[in-house]
Amino acid sequence: MKKYLVTGHKGFIGSRLYGALPAEETIGIDLKDGHDLIEQLPDESVETVFHMAALPSVEYSVRNPSYTLKHNVLGTSKVLEWARKQGVKRVVFSSSAAAYGDGLGPNSPYGLHKLMSEKECKLYSELYDLDTVCLRYFNVYSEDQPYGGPYSTIISAWMEMVRQDKPLRVDGTGEQIRDYIHVEDIVSANIFCASYKFKFNGTVYDVGTGTGITVGELKEQVSAKVPSVKWVFGPPRSGDVKSSVASPFSLKRLGWTPRVNIGDGLDRCFIKEKDNE
Repeated sequence: MKKYLVTGHKGFIGSRLYGALPAEETIGIDLKDGHDLIEQLPDESVETVFHMAALPSVEYSVRNPSYTLKHNVLGTSKVLEWARKQGVKRVVFSSSAAAYGDGLGPNSPYGLHKLMSEKECKLYSELYDLDTVCLRYFNVYSEDQPYGGPYSTIISAWMEMVRQDKPLRVDGTGEQIRDYIHVEDIVSANIFCASYKFKFNGTVYDVGTGTGITVGELKEQVSAKVPSVKWVFGPPRSGDVKSSVASPFSLKRLGWTPRVNIGDGLDRCFIKEKDNE
C-alpha cells in the first residue's frame, strides 16, 4: 500500500509537496493528467491524503462561481467520501485565508467554498472518525512561482515585470496588508501535520508568518533590491480585502514554525532577477 495521495500534484504547491515526499510511497493525481476528482480516484488506499486540488483564484471564482463550486466543494466531498470508504487515516485539506474574507466571513465564492469544505472536513471527523485538518494558507510565493497562473501573487507579477523590463503595477492604494509565506513553509506545514501523532478532529489552522506588510512597504523593499524599477498604479481588484494576516500560533504550539522571512524571500526572488538583467 502506498502511504500518501496528493491531489493536484502538478500545481504550484502540490508539485513542491509531491517532490518532497518519498516517490515510492506517493500517488499523485491532477486534472492536468485528465483525472477528474468528481469521476475518478485511485483504487488503492493510502494512509494520508493531501487534498490540494482546487481552482485557487478569487477573481476567477467571482466570474465563474458555479464552475468553481463544482471543483472546490464537490471535489472535496468526493475525496472525503473516498477516504472514508478506503480507511484513510488522515486528510490534510488545503484551505485559504480567503475563508476569512474581510473578517466577517467570505466575500468571494472561492472563500465561501473553502469555508464550506472546512465544515465538511469537521463533520467527517465527527461522524466517521476520519481525522482531518484544515490549513488556511495566506499569500504563498516563491522565486520560481509561475506568473499568470491561479496561484500568481503580486510578487510573481513583479518578478515577471522585472524580467520584461516593464513598470511594476500596484492595484489600489498600496495600503492593503498581506502575510507572505514561502512555499517551502507551506510544504513543511503539510508534512508536519501528516506526521503529527495526535488527532486533529477537523481543526483549522492558519499557515502564515504572523507578520503583515503593506503592499506599499513591499514596494519599497523591492525598490531597494532593484533600484531601476518604475511603478504604475491601477484600480483595486474585485474581491480583495484590506488586511489578511495569519495567526499561526496554534500550529506553532504544536511544534511547527515558518523558516523563510519576507526579507530573505524577496532576496531569493529579486536579487536573482537583478543578476539576470
